[in-house]
Amino acid sequence: MAICVIIRIMDNFFSTQQNTNSLNSQYGNLKNNYEKIFIEAAESIRKELDTFKPENPCNNCSIKDCKIEKKDIFAPFPANCKYRDWQMQTLTFLAGDYRQKLKMIYKNIMDRKSNYTCNNCASCCKLAVSEYSYEQLKQRANKGDKFSKDFISVFVPYKTEEDAKAANPEYFELLNKLVEDDKIYYYYCPKLKGNLCSDYENRPSICKDFPHNPLKLLPSACSYNEWKNDVAHDAMLLKAKVDIIDFYKGKLG
Repeated sequence: MAICVIIRIMDNFFSTQQNTNSLNSQYGNLKNNYEKIFIEAAESIRKELDTFKPENPCNNCSIKDCKIEKKDIFAPFPANCKYRDWQMQTLTFLAGDYRQKLKMIYKNIMDRKSNYTCNNCASCCKLAVSEYSYEQLKQRANKGDKFSKDFISVFVPYKTEEDAKAANPEYFELLNKLVEDDKIYYYYCPKLKGNLCSDYENRPSICKDFPHNPLKLLPSACSYNEWKNDVAHDAMLLKAKVDIIDFYKGKLG
């Protein structure tokens, strides 16, 4: 399975290094580490699948003139072949028991966030990012998208990109570097007073649950980078496994 299949995923990860002073150094460390982690995930899944791979079913096979020489999980086995049954077992296993196992790993990763607390740097309030414009977010909210509804209940768009850049130049520059030619939109919370929320008790879940996943790109001032560094390997391994499962489903389904 080629690493390039998921190269875009790496744009949202941090490395396992403890240096949180430079966003660029974290991103560089990730690129150096992720290939190894992806291979680790692929090998782990393959070992699981090999436990119920049939042993030499071709010896007693009734199918004549089979031209399949390499008994690989992705080979085009015929309907009555034991290896085809193995492929179907693989899909059932990955979508069932294995998926539940990964959900438990994800829950453990998120539970570990409770060991860390916000340091009131206000970075998440001063510079929030979305792939959608304010008008698009309102349209999505009107169609029932909860995240969009929560987002526009808190954030308003910056008038210019220069204003957004001034809020956090390092974070702004790295975001632009990662998205390349894609358009992103910058927002801020007008309820911020100094580094504190003026409506803290009524803040929505988008604020209460921040950061919402361990793979989110965070400003270097955010104290939750310590949590991200703590769970980085497990989180990247989990994400790789999820994407590999989707790859298997696409090839075998």
